[in-house]
Amino acid sequence: MRMLLYKAWIETRVRFFTGLLAAAIVCIFYMQQHAWLVSMWTGELQNPHGYHMKWMPLGIHEYGWYLWHYLYDNYLQQVWALFAILFAFGGLVRERNGGTVLFSLGLPVSRRQWLFTRLAVALFESIALSLFAVLVVIVGSLVIHQTCSLSQLLLHTALMVAAGVFLIAFGNLCYTLFPGNYMSLILTLAVLGAPYLWLQTYMQHMRYVGHSTWLGYLDFAHAMAGPWQLSWSATPWTILLVTWMLTAALLAATVAHGDHIDY
Repeated sequence: MRMLLYKAWIETRVRFFTGLLAAAIVCIFYMQQHAWLVSMWTGELQNPHGYHMKWMPLGIHEYGWYLWHYLYDNYLQQVWALFAILFAFGGLVRERNGGTVLFSLGLPVSRRQWLFTRLAVALFESIALSLFAVLVVIVGSLVIHQTCSLSQLLLHTALMVAAGVFLIAFGNLCYTLFPGNYMSLILTLAVLGAPYLWLQTYMQHMRYVGHSTWLGYLDFAHAMAGPWQLSWSATPWTILLVTWMLTAALLAATVAHGDHIDY
């Protein structure tokens, strides 16, 4: 089992370190922009003809809200979601394309062990990526002389990962269904990524202008972010339960299909 884990790590380590770099860039950029954005929002509120939004006072006075808005409800979440999908790609299908699958299938390891080993590595890498972002935020906040709640950072990280396991399972299913690394990735991003980004942007606008719509039930991105002040009672447990059920169904479909693939 350790060799399977090591093999999966070797295949995904470039993606993992690229993900760490992308997460660090996003976190550092928006922490560096904090003072400038707060100054701009303050000027807009002081201008009678300026751009006034009801969230601006929160953005000015609540650093925790600022981090939640730009990172966990937006750009860090998007980076994490992209790399969570990328971590799930690979395994026996990739080896079949590379011509080495017969050696792997000849080992005393079942196809299901190959699958769940790769999924375990993808999950561990996704968790490590999110925790690395927490470290970057803590250090960066100290550099810009801001204080943030470690407990809130960890709670939002846990929620993002707990809801985001669906992305890992979905990406792995697409990889077994569609031939070729690039084709499966493109189809996954088209089927899941485009609606995810569009709905996230649309629902954020609707919340900021104070309107509600039934599309809120499909707002998977907001479920990953949760409210900016996260607590046990504020956690979207119903959505998490539905997400875990879908994840289990996707894993079952992947196993069933993977057992019948002719390598």
